[in-house]
Parts: sequence; C-alpha cells; structure tokens
Amino acid sequence: MIRLCFLLTLPALAQPVKFREHVVATGQRGGYQVVVADLNHDGKPDLISLASGLTELAWYENPGWQKHVIVEGIRQPINLAVVNANTIALAHEFSPQAKRSVGIVSILEREGDSWKRTDIDKLPTSHRLRMWNGLLVNAPLTNENAEAPDYRGGTPLVFYKPGDWKRALITGADDGVVHCIYPYEWDRDGKQQLLTASFQGVFLIRQAKDGSFTRTKLTGGSPQEWPKSGASDVAVGSLGKERFFATIEPWHGNEVAVYTERKGEWQRGVIDSTLVDGHTLLTGDLDGNGKDVIVAGYRGKGASVNLYRMEGGHWTKSVLDDGGMAGAGCAIADLNGDGRLDIACIGTSTANLKWYENLGR
Repeated sequence: MIRLCFLLTLPALAQPVKFREHVVATGQRGGYQVVVADLNHDGKPDLISLASGLTELAWYENPGWQKHVIVEGIRQPINLAVVNANTIALAHEFSPQAKRSVGIVSILEREGDSWKRTDIDKLPTSHRLRMWNGLLVNAPLTNENAEAPDYRGGTPLVFYKPGDWKRALITGADDGVVHCIYPYEWDRDGKQQLLTASFQGVFLIRQAKDGSFTRTKLTGGSPQEWPKSGASDVAVGSLGKERFFATIEPWHGNEVAVYTERKGEWQRGVIDSTLVDGHTLLTGDLDGNGKDVIVAGYRGKGASVNLYRMEGGHWTKSVLDDGGMAGAGCAIADLNGDGRLDIACIGTSTANLKWYENLGR
C-alpha cells in the first residue's frame, strides 16, 4: 500500500517536505523497535524489525523488503543493537514486572546464511541496548526488586566489552524507571557521551581516560510528583549553531518538551501535550535546511507520529501518520539513496512496519 502524507503548515511559512508512505510488513504483533543496518553488505540500508509479541527476529531487505529471519524461538524480545556488520545483541524474556523478568541478553553472530545465538547475561528488565564508543550498554528498566507504581530502587546501567561480554557497572545512581539511553557527541571531542532519561530526569554520562564514569544532571524533567516526574525519552538536535534537546515527559507521557540553553541553564518549554502513551523520539534534518525536525510517536488512542519544526521562532506541529502508526519506535536514514532523510516506524497496536519516503518540497 502506498499513501501520500501531506503535512499542514501555516500559510505564511515555508512549505515543508512531503512524505510517501510505504508498508514494509504487517503482522508485527507488539511492534516495538526498528533499526537501520546494511545486513547483506550491498550498500543499501535494511530494516531490522523487533516485535515483542513475536517469537522471531527478522530483517527486511532493501529495496524489495524481502523478509529474512535472524533467530526463532525467543520470547518477549524488547531491544537490539547492531554490534558490527555480522553481530547483533538482543534483549529478550522481558517483563516490566521485575520479578517476572528473566532479562536475557544474547549475541547473534552470522555464520554463513544462519545466525548463532549465545546468551551472555541474565539481568532482570534488560530493556535498552545501545553501542557506545565500542561498548555494548544495557539499561534495565528498573531495579530487580522494584514494584509498581513507584518502582523505587537503584537501577543499574551496565556495559559489556565485545568479545569478553562480561558485565561491568557504569552507574547505579539512577532511581526508578530508566526508559531511554541516547549516545551522542555532546562534548564535540570525537567521542560520544551518553544521555539517560529516567524518573530523576535527564543525565549526561562521560567516560574518563582512566575508564571511570561521571554523571551530570541536565534537567529534572517533568515537575510532577514521583512517579510522574522526570523524562521518558530524550534526543538531541540543532537549529543551525544552536543546540537543543527534546524529551517525552513523564514516563510514557503526553508531553513533548524542548530544552534550550540560556546562561548555562537548560530552559524547559512544552510544545505539545496531546500524546497518548508517548514512546519514540528522535531528531533529524528532514528538510535539508540545517534545522533539525523533532519526530515523536505515541502508541495510545490516536496512534500517530508527529513532526515539529521551528518556524518563525515557534515550534509548529504536523502529522506524519494520522492514526495508522502506533509509534513505538522510529529511525531516520536515507533509505533510497536520494540524499534526503527518510523515516521508518514500527507500531504496537497497529502491528505494522512502514517507511516514509522523503519527497522533498
């Protein structure tokens, strides 16, 4: 199915780009994460689809989107990270109730046309996997003894060195739910730092030359009382020379907030409060004008993905997919090699995987 998505804007403002919608796959029960990677080494970015309601992990080959199964016989997959061209890390056997969560972390290694699975760890509520300066980082959702609704308890943030795969601690300072980790070259020093979003807010983690880690608070996020405090997701963007970071607040929340720096302090501004179960957030220069657009998806009633642009000194909202994508996870990449950034998203209740082709203005 192909459907044109036209974005609304104010008449006095520059017309934004248009997107054409393409359905890659249906039947993605509990769709949760989509990752871009060139898995067949042909120079074209493919899509890895992770759906928590399925017992398999699969990738879809660009440009025809043929399905290839990576691994079968898994339960409740929740997140993956591409370690290298032939290695994928996978977190599965997940439950948000820590006492019911096994939290298996597996390494999937390509062997010819098949993949070998090796389990390297069991850490309850293992929830987010990301590569960070050559390390595989695992961020559990909560402490192993945490209980709803407060989820109190120190939540560990750990890493594994590829090849060794032994768990090591980055920090146990976070308390409550940690929903997002976001590698980004914050210090512009050629190395990535790591942002985390949790009940305590947004923190910046740096690794020193001696291997030790420091943790700096950027914002407390939502000013509501615990467990409605803090942030759920974070992404960094720029408007030319000016940097900002955006959040979804609170956990699985309704607000998109943007933080801009003024005299050394990060000032909070809410640009949308209509999300229902907000769950994915990212930024990218979709318009090719040096100004990043914010992409935010939500899984609840309305099941949509929104775009936010800075126009005339204000953030303006448009809808990328109105009701057809329960946006649990999205990714930005040039999927068809035309020099424009496209968007791929996977939906939970809509159980689908789509990519949105950037047609330009």
